[in-house]
Amino acid sequence: MSHFEARSQELKHTKKQLAHKAKYETRSEMSVREQRARLQELKAEFLTHPKLERYVSKLFDIALDDDHNNQNMALKLIADRVLPNQAFAHSSKGNNAVQINISGLTVESVQEKEVNDDIEPEALVTELPPDIEGEVIDG
Repeated sequence: MSHFEARSQELKHTKKQLAHKAKYETRSEMSVREQRARLQELKAEFLTHPKLERYVSKLFDIALDDDHNNQNMALKLIADRVLPNQAFAHSSKGNNAVQINISGLTVESVQEKEVNDDIEPEALVTELPPDIEGEVIDG
């Protein structure tokens, strides 16, 4: 039995198991640990697949071909999924704190002004301009 036939048999068996499992279990019933384990299995299968290099080279060929209809999708796929963004973003796991320094103007002295209590409140009220109509309410 060749590698291709063995792999084909293995995939058929796996598909049958997944179909049976999907029939009786939904994704939401999987625990976080089970979901994480399944994702690790899929990731390992993808990374060890013999046609991975061909897939990646084809993806880059499409992304770099200006005349290809799906160039934008290939570029987005490369930018979102293939590039290891997390490796660049978290180069050091020791300190993830954000430090913000705010500096401003300093006031050297404050001038005091006296408040004149001799002003009567009626002197502060002015009449309304003639173009504004309305009632004056005493309050």
